Amino acid sequence: MNYRIESGALTAEISSRGAEPVSIVAHGKERLWQNENNTWAGHSPLLFPVCGNCSMRVGGEDFPIKKHGFAREREFTLVSRGEDFVRLRLRSDGETLARYPFEFSLDVVHTAAGTSFETRFEAVNLGKTPMPLSFGGHASYPVRDFGGASLVFPHEENFTALLHDGEGRLTGETHEYGGGRVLKIPQEALKGGNTLIFRVRSDRATLLADGEATEIAFTGFPFLLLWRPEGASALCIEPWMNLPDRAGTVCEFSQKEGVALLGAGEALTRSIKTTYLGKGGTHDQV
Repeated sequence: MNYRIESGALTAEISSRGAEPVSIVAHGKERLWQNENNTWAGHSPLLFPVCGNCSMRVGGEDFPIKKHGFAREREFTLVSRGEDFVRLRLRSDGETLARYPFEFSLDVVHTAAGTSFETRFEAVNLGKTPMPLSFGGHASYPVRDFGGASLVFPHEENFTALLHDGEGRLTGETHEYGGGRVLKIPQEALKGGNTLIFRVRSDRATLLADGEATEIAFTGFPFLLLWRPEGASALCIEPWMNLPDRAGTVCEFSQKEGVALLGAGEALTRSIKTTYLGKGGTHDQV
């Protein structure tokens, strides 16, 4: 089932499957990839309880979790909604416990305000033991002229990409894309399903592409990934809490960098907010 929310300047459609936004229209344009060339059927999937190819080892036992976790494939239940927001919930059950042995409640709240669209994750540990978890975003953004596209950050960054193998596991190798506040999107590096993985100190970035500006704010996400559906006029900009596994190594999930650990009854909240500034937007442009 789809739920529609709007602010007047922005309208969005949210699917109950995965609590995924499937359409966002701002400034009269569709802002999410609609699989125009049949290369990727996603739009803006939500990642939980892992990001990327990340094993789930708990107490020395391995659980069969999929890449990016299971939340994106599950049906969420409506909790509440208004004209400009919708709150959807996923609770642990037998299927999730077989892949992730923790009892939890996950609320995803989508809100429209002006030309901004915000997604908030709210996870609660319903069990009696500490619960490790991670959140991540995988939203798509329209880009037609990759040669003229760039990301602008509020702080100086070292653009050192962590390289991965064909399974999405880190190899330990890196590639340098310079430093500063501006990263020109290296379109050649995004071919063939390749992903660029950066560690960033900034909590937001502004995408400049096709004469428009779009600001993405992602406090609490230390990693930012770039991926392009093959041949698509779109770029996925993905804030992640954790890194993928390193090839040939597996450790306890709770010990992985970026993974949060919640005590019994504790909650964790993270949010990703996108503001479609449109033509002439100036947030943090150089």
